[in-house]
Amino acid sequence: MTDTKNLIATAKEKGSFKTLIKAAEKLKLINKYSNEGPYTIFAPVESAFEQIPDDVIDESFEDQEYLLEIINYHIVEGKYSIKDLESLTELKTIGGNKLTIKANNGIKIDTANIVEGNIECSNGIIHAIDEILVP
Repeated sequence: MTDTKNLIATAKEKGSFKTLIKAAEKLKLINKYSNEGPYTIFAPVESAFEQIPDDVIDESFEDQEYLLEIINYHIVEGKYSIKDLESLTELKTIGGNKLTIKANNGIKIDTANIVEGNIECSNGIIHAIDEILVP
């Protein structure tokens, strides 16, 4: 059995969260999410960014306050597995917003579907989602 890596190392290793990692680097969050926790991250896969024009993504990266608000909307304190999520209707993000959870033929977080769940990390868990969540 291999050692479980932290949230950032795991996300980098998966390779399907490049834009999310780029945002974390831009906001200097790499150390926080490598060492603190536990956190549950609802991480948009790379294909979630394809429907957004490049200039909109670039603008979002220039506005660090807005970018942090978006990132914080994808993260909750604590470690919530798929099984945990099935019995919940909402979770509070680290930004103070509420995410709506629906369990019906899979799990929906707001309007996003979890496409790969329970990606175990040493300081939390990642659930890959197919959309970007917007507060």
